[in-house]
Amino acid sequence: MAEQYQNDLRLSIDKKVNEIVKQLPDFAGKFFKDLRTKGMSERTRLEYAYDMKRFFDFISNRSGFKNVSLNGLKAADILDVLTYEDIQEYLETLNTHTVTDKYGKLKEVLSSPSSKARKISSLRSFYKFYFRIGEIKNNLSDLMDLPKIPDKNIVTMDKAQVQRILEAVIDTSGMSKGEIIRHKKIEKRDFAIMMLFFGTGIRVSELVGIDLSDLDFYNASLFITRKGGDEDEVFFGNEVQEALEDYVSSDRDILLSGKDDPALFISMQHKRMTVRSVQLMIKGYAEKAGLNLKITPHALRRTFASQVYSSSNDIYLVAEALHHSSVETTRKHYAKMSKERKREAASAVSELFEND
Repeated sequence: MAEQYQNDLRLSIDKKVNEIVKQLPDFAGKFFKDLRTKGMSERTRLEYAYDMKRFFDFISNRSGFKNVSLNGLKAADILDVLTYEDIQEYLETLNTHTVTDKYGKLKEVLSSPSSKARKISSLRSFYKFYFRIGEIKNNLSDLMDLPKIPDKNIVTMDKAQVQRILEAVIDTSGMSKGEIIRHKKIEKRDFAIMMLFFGTGIRVSELVGIDLSDLDFYNASLFITRKGGDEDEVFFGNEVQEALEDYVSSDRDILLSGKDDPALFISMQHKRMTVRSVQLMIKGYAEKAGLNLKITPHALRRTFASQVYSSSNDIYLVAEALHHSSVETTRKHYAKMSKERKREAASAVSELFEND
């Protein structure tokens, strides 16, 4: 079941969290135990761990902490010693981060406002926790201003763009004979993945976790483990069912090549596809289709949501279909006026300028 895959994934991420926490001062472990107790997801705790690792790497190079092991120090030995200027200098470093380019070389790039805001939020939570439990006297969290995060442009696809990317999956023009042979092994798989995204709006992490046993063709549904661990039954239409049946009855066994794997979607390496491989697959087809948009699995999920809202005008239905914990999250992204409605608004006020 998908639940087993998600459980294994959570254990793997939890292991990474513990490995990073061991590199932090000993007292930091108490903070991460508190995050677990509060029910914070493993992936979010991993982000916090990376953020605090960056903070303490910075501290290790500060005057008074150079050549000093931070492990045995108490929270007050570090957090109460740092000044407003120290914190501001650290926040300044968050404007950029290091990435590896396609040639394997490290380079500095500007950080997005949302990335910087998350790192600041992690540090604020860290300070607040130790102040709340009485281990530090100076709570500098109020001096850490969050950057303003501009509203993101929600990328969705219209009907013509959906057709173009689906056609790109089955288009073999320009391929060599060897490339066509290879592509034919994954064509039905990739088409089924695309249809499942467009037809259900599930997340990429949910998609790669689906096992063959989670499919129920009789009821046209499948069971997935949602973000947060909830199991949910998702229904799909005839077009999605046809694509899934076509893949399951043929290409899946070819991709398994005699291997045993419960996953629904199998890679060319005869095992479960990863989130990254699906992301790259979709990016490749978007480029092949000539779409001048940043097409990601989330863009396909948003396309599903926009279509459901456009057809039903029911924001609660969209929120339920996307499994959003709050309808306000859905409303923020999908209940905006369409371009057509905006044009109607512009036309309506034109009467103000007409001569009687």
